[in-house]
Amino acid sequence: MTSVTFWTHTVWFILLGITTLIELVIIFTKVTNRKAVFAFYLTLCGLAFSFEMIILSVLKAYQYYPMIIPSSPPDDSIAGNLFSQASIPATALLIAVLNLRYYWYFIFAIAYVVIEELFLVLGVYEQNWYQSWMTLLLTMLFFWITKHAYRLCFRRLKGFMFYLFIFLGLVALHQNLTVWGLRLSGVQLFSDSLLADKQHSLVVLSSSYMLLLGVIFMLLYFVGIHWGWKLTVIVLLYIGHGVAMMFDLIIYKEGWFWISTSISIWSMYLFTFLLDQFYASRTRG
Repeated sequence: MTSVTFWTHTVWFILLGITTLIELVIIFTKVTNRKAVFAFYLTLCGLAFSFEMIILSVLKAYQYYPMIIPSSPPDDSIAGNLFSQASIPATALLIAVLNLRYYWYFIFAIAYVVIEELFLVLGVYEQNWYQSWMTLLLTMLFFWITKHAYRLCFRRLKGFMFYLFIFLGLVALHQNLTVWGLRLSGVQLFSDSLLADKQHSLVVLSSSYMLLLGVIFMLLYFVGIHWGWKLTVIVLLYIGHGVAMMFDLIIYKEGWFWISTSISIWSMYLFTFLLDQFYASRTRG
């Protein structure tokens, strides 16, 4: 990132990030149960991330150019996506927390369409088959889902929906902090040669990894399994990572297998614990 690209590309994403922070400040000054609301925000981010990764990386609907990681266009686009991933859920949560009327859905959705069109003009964002009118419809739908999910969260969240909320929160945390962080550091990468399309290979392996590891740790955490069996499963997870390395599904920097695998495994357990504790605060007042 150079000083030129910062002022022509990066700064616009930073400004979007600042508006997101302002929204979050308003939200957390209005609510009393901040831990639970933060957990819910992570769930929304996980939902947005899952959707955007499908249309961004699989369907190649559009591309971001924040020029934060210009040496790797796919990672640079993901970096731009993170600003969108954080912004729209923040707006949706703001609408839910303030219990705004339905016409605000349209007002905020129009605002995002204007931002999208501005980004197109500035050259920091490019559409392939995607059109801005889709943003209008999808954001309004997301706002509607969020408002109902917010009510569910603080009234009768239990059973399958509770575990789904936890899993989506894990997607936001583990995929962005752990998996992508290890990838950017060059310590642990998924193979891009499994399928003909490199991006599709990364998405398939990354999503499969998230699903398997996330579900396994949710079972270990929430099901009353003896610690002996938990340790056995964790040992098998290390073995599984080793097998994935042997078949070049996961590529490690030399000498980093144990450290990288441990970060990936234990961060998932930590995130599961934190999300459970944050959501549990709903019933503790």
